[in-house]
Amino acid sequence: MTTRLRLTLLLLLLIPNISVAHPSAIPSLVQLLLLDDTVKPTPANPEFGAPPVDDSNRPDRNWISTFDGIPATPLTGPLQAAINDCSGNTPCVIELYQLQLTGPVYLNKSNLKLIGTSNNKITYTGTNSVFLIPSGIHNIVVEGLRIDGRINNTPSSRDPDIYGILLYGENINRVLIKNNFLHYLHGAENAHGIAVLGTGNSEASAIRDIIIEYNRLEDLRTGSSEAIAINGNVRNWEVMHNQVSRTNNIAIDAIGGEGTSPTQTVAGRVLPGPLDAARYGFIEYNQINDMSTVTNPAYGNQHSWAAGIYIDGARDIVVRHNTVQNAPWAFEVGAENCVTTSNITVSDNTASGSRYGDLLIGGYASRGYIEHTDINCDPNASVDADEGHGYVRHTTVKHNNLQTTSPSESTLEISNRVRNTVIIHPGIDAQNPDGNATGDLNSIRISEP
Repeated sequence: MTTRLRLTLLLLLLIPNISVAHPSAIPSLVQLLLLDDTVKPTPANPEFGAPPVDDSNRPDRNWISTFDGIPATPLTGPLQAAINDCSGNTPCVIELYQLQLTGPVYLNKSNLKLIGTSNNKITYTGTNSVFLIPSGIHNIVVEGLRIDGRINNTPSSRDPDIYGILLYGENINRVLIKNNFLHYLHGAENAHGIAVLGTGNSEASAIRDIIIEYNRLEDLRTGSSEAIAINGNVRNWEVMHNQVSRTNNIAIDAIGGEGTSPTQTVAGRVLPGPLDAARYGFIEYNQINDMSTVTNPAYGNQHSWAAGIYIDGARDIVVRHNTVQNAPWAFEVGAENCVTTSNITVSDNTASGSRYGDLLIGGYASRGYIEHTDINCDPNASVDADEGHGYVRHTTVKHNNLQTTSPSESTLEISNRVRNTVIIHPGIDAQNPDGNATGDLNSIRISEP
């Protein structure tokens, strides 16, 4: 994971200008970059705003009924042994009560449901993942588990990482993570409450049909990572009705361009792969409270520009009906790596008590990666100072209730390279509304067609 240090925005202003060739001097490179899926050329009569993400792109739920009527078997021995005894071909339901784990549990059989009793408690003293769903697994339900990362009831940092529920790999399909309570997961460098990391290099190998709903995540120390993350080659997913409180970095993040799935080489330049992007996702009806980085060593234990809900390099995403209170930024639509965040709708959300502002949009570095070929675009070799150079394109921002009255920046802040975007909000003016923006300029309209 790359660290999301929004303070780098201020530092970038101190970097001297670097002379580079005008794009017209290198047409072959720019043309190849624009033909890549991460950046699309502006049509002669450009459209503005995000095309709708149709409900047909929501994850499949029909498979969940497979477990209806299947009696749960109370766990009486080691959990991993019970999982290994499941056939993988027929539904297997295991009921958990009090459980102490010292290392990861691999949900390596399909057609598996873990369900907790009403007073269950799962304590974890190990590192890495509490529950890991690997490649090739399908039809998994994790429901009603109370996962406690404390050791002897004391918050304890894991070195370097800890993940509550992790999906990692490719060809993982149809997973429901519902009504779980995850708290006190502390990582020295990184931690996630729930993470979905798609490493596949094709559409066929994407992680898909993922539902994360009605979970509660509290008192997390996630370092450079996030409470809930959808990252890489992942499509058709929902993050809905979750509550995230008192985390010290981003609460919900849809990510692309980090090198989670394989990179590509374009004109000799290493770029994120075209499928390294969370897509066709719905982030709706979530509540985020009291997010701050002042307890996070990854940010020097200082306030930073991290967001409650962050869209970074993802595409075809709906962010709707969410509430964020008391965060550095409530919402952000950006592009840290050499990609374009595109087709994003941010509507009907509420924000209040934000330290810096309620919505930040655009690439935060002052220089875009297409025009400035000296920028290192290899996501596996770049550092924080080499980030924020991407583009935001075809985004719609409207009907949001942004209530912060005295932010230190502005309630709605527009950074660089925001293209073909509709922003309907008081105080926002049109910029290049004919869509002719080049370089690091923005093209914004303030009304829909």
